[in-house]
Amino acid sequence: MKTLIEALESKIPIERVKHRLIDIAAYASDAGFYTLKPKVVIQPINEEEIQFLFKISQEFTIPITFRTGGTSLSGQSITDGILVDLSQNWRKLTIEENGNSIRVQPGVIGATANIHLKKYQRKIGPDPSSIASAMMGGIISNNSSGMCCGVALNSFHTLKYMRFVLPNQQVFNTENQNDYERFVVDNEDVASVLTQIRKQIFENPALLEKIRNKYKTKNTVGYSLNAFVDFEHPLDIFAHLLIGGEGTLAFISEAVMNTVPEYAFKATGLLYFDDIYAACKEIKSLSEAGAAMIELMDRASLRSVENIKGIPSEIKYLPTNASALLVEFQADTKEVLEKLIYNASQLNANFDIAKNFTFEPKEQAFLWKIRKGMFPAVGAVRASGTTVILEDVAFPVEKLGDAILDLQQLFTKYKYENAIIFGHAKDGNIHFVVTQSFNDSSEVARYEHFMQEVVDLVVKKYDGALKAEHGTGRNMAPFVETEWGAEAYQIMRQIKAIIDPHDLLNKGVIINADEKAHIKNLKKLPSVESEVDKCIECGMPKPRFDFDPTQTHTS
Repeated sequence: MKTLIEALESKIPIERVKHRLIDIAAYASDAGFYTLKPKVVIQPINEEEIQFLFKISQEFTIPITFRTGGTSLSGQSITDGILVDLSQNWRKLTIEENGNSIRVQPGVIGATANIHLKKYQRKIGPDPSSIASAMMGGIISNNSSGMCCGVALNSFHTLKYMRFVLPNQQVFNTENQNDYERFVVDNEDVASVLTQIRKQIFENPALLEKIRNKYKTKNTVGYSLNAFVDFEHPLDIFAHLLIGGEGTLAFISEAVMNTVPEYAFKATGLLYFDDIYAACKEIKSLSEAGAAMIELMDRASLRSVENIKGIPSEIKYLPTNASALLVEFQADTKEVLEKLIYNASQLNANFDIAKNFTFEPKEQAFLWKIRKGMFPAVGAVRASGTTVILEDVAFPVEKLGDAILDLQQLFTKYKYENAIIFGHAKDGNIHFVVTQSFNDSSEVARYEHFMQEVVDLVVKKYDGALKAEHGTGRNMAPFVETEWGAEAYQIMRQIKAIIDPHDLLNKGVIINADEKAHIKNLKKLPSVESEVDKCIECGMPKPRFDFDPTQTHTS
């Protein structure tokens, strides 16, 4: 009988079947804080090879995981089975409809798509901070959003067509009308389950309302149950379940995305407040005034970058409890932009247009560079031997100030003294960063107890989302039922079981019965030479703040 490697090499050239120790070690981690050693890393180049890999996975009963850029933060792109690396191929990109849509393969970098769309004054809807590294396969599979995208312009709502390969090796494309009938006929069991689930949801007013409410704010916990509400045909439902499905149901080989305007005129301002509660009180009015982006930064996050060259000097002298909002208005004409800024200034006397807002692209780019650099900046100064954890939650905007104060109390209780908070305040979506060692059991226990209280705070006290835009991954898989309830979680289990009954496709992600999964396979970062010790494996280099005036900001 052939070994796994022999079976793989019977179809795929040996140079794309990587199983040397150095290859296994290089791919054992992604940008998150978990690590698993794959048995082999494969670099396929076409759908036929993907179908073959599904076949091998099932014949050898070995898990299979697809990965593009590896910038995911929740442990969803690692495996102890077959790791399929798509980052070296799958980079075809076509602009269509004069820039109103773009056809992409999963290996296309998000920023590359935007570069090609720029001359049409368009961009993709999702705008994650990691867009310069994140690839479309991950952006779609995580339903990534970002600073401007909100809930209306994410991958779920901007998908036009999708082509995918099922674990049974069948290929479907929502662009092909004949595939709608073929999907129902050839996958009658799947179509029947999806149809029955939709019926179940619409016959349960409480569940239907819960689903609708959950997606009024950012939410990437579990499968995208809004697919059953927004679509009727099983093929459309399934294609949208793949968005945010984190590669646990099928392989997305191509997507056509509707694009959104990239406005030519922008005004960006950094507004300071006495405390974070005061900043949160202004979010609603700024949003109503038309702000495209509202980014919240607490005093600790500002402190993490205050000594970097070029940072506004006043940041160093802010009070202990101060905070800031980085606000941007966008418009297609200068006149409309000026009107937006004027209207915003009427809401609060502290909003001095001349002082607080800039229309200069290079000054705007620097302000955004500060915001995007906070995560790696914390990593660069962390204690040796610790990792950086970036968590991602969402609260109702009207409760954001209270929720943050409660969260800061948890930082104090569990001695996360250097924790910082920043995020997409317009959507009630905040990220908090803590540095954590996983090198001994007491530290793991501290993290476990802290996360349990975070879950209780977000779900039980504020009815928020445990994952707003980073995907469920491994670290929130044990808490999907906690957030969604038993009936919704059972629906998600049904979806997984009918598509992947042997639980081989990205095993352990989203649906995971192990209530301790989030504290297993943790990445340890031993102290090494100082030249490389600052690396936090986040998928992004440490930000450079010696500003390059030739760069422009892409929202």
